[in-house]
Amino acid sequence: MPSNLKLAGDREIMTHHKPLAGRAGIVTGGALGIGGGTARRLAADGAEILIVDIVEDAAQRNAQRIIDAGGAASYMVGDVAQEDVAKSMVEKCVDEYGRLDILIQNAYGGSVGRDGSAVDVEPDAWRSGMDLLVGAQFLGAKYGVPAMEASGHPDTFEVPEWKGAGRRHGVPPKMEVGRIVNISSVHGLLQAPRALVYEAGKAAVVGLTRQMAVDFGPLGITVNAIAPGHIVTERGEAMWAELGNDAGFGLFERHYPVRRTGVPADIANAIAFFCSPDASFITGVVLPVDGGMSIQLQENIVMHTKDYIVANPDLRTHFDHGRLG
Repeated sequence: MPSNLKLAGDREIMTHHKPLAGRAGIVTGGALGIGGGTARRLAADGAEILIVDIVEDAAQRNAQRIIDAGGAASYMVGDVAQEDVAKSMVEKCVDEYGRLDILIQNAYGGSVGRDGSAVDVEPDAWRSGMDLLVGAQFLGAKYGVPAMEASGHPDTFEVPEWKGAGRRHGVPPKMEVGRIVNISSVHGLLQAPRALVYEAGKAAVVGLTRQMAVDFGPLGITVNAIAPGHIVTERGEAMWAELGNDAGFGLFERHYPVRRTGVPADIANAIAFFCSPDASFITGVVLPVDGGMSIQLQENIVMHTKDYIVANPDLRTHFDHGRLG
């Protein structure tokens, strides 16, 4: 495995300012990867966190890791594409922590059986994929938003005096009632071939996020999305170790202006900002957290990639698993 693949960046719980103190949140798919790092970061910032995942042992381990570091966390097992699970996770968060302020919608179960074009994908695969990619985020908001409304802003929020700057008048708007962050992807902004379900689902998350931002802004709830680039998670590390090599990983790094791929903490940091008081006037935004990958002209990337492959004919990547003999 390349020596630079380190899941670094998690903050220690007890050593820094806690801008999310007094708030409680749910992280779906919060056992490992982006969700795991996000659960740890939000807990480090003071939030009480419910991890929801289908992998019980990993969810339990991440919750215990947070607790051992001085944070507050619990977990439940369930498929968030199921309505009863979406409803139960909200009820469990409110039962355990007394409120709901934050909803991070990250869960996804993979694309096995869902690859291909519209001609190739079976209708059942389309429906199940869209249920998890988009339907789960609809269900999370359906049950999460009323719980946020009922919770109101946290006691730690000091309501500003509504006068002065601009032409403020009348009753002040609701603020700091809730935060929803949906996980899209650079695949929701730029499409790859033969990946209809994932590409369409992640693009739909963009529209879902903007619509929710319009609907829930008057309630004091902001809704934003993150579009991650190539993030090396625990599973990604294992795949690179099994199938890739340093030259192959270097190929991926060269596609990023910052010359590295991401780790879960990179996404968790952006999510933590969206959840913080500093982001109270930001909603409906889809933020690429991709090291600049999506801003580049493809002609240059293709030529640089060609040169690199010629110079490294033995490179292997973790995407080669379908082509290795």
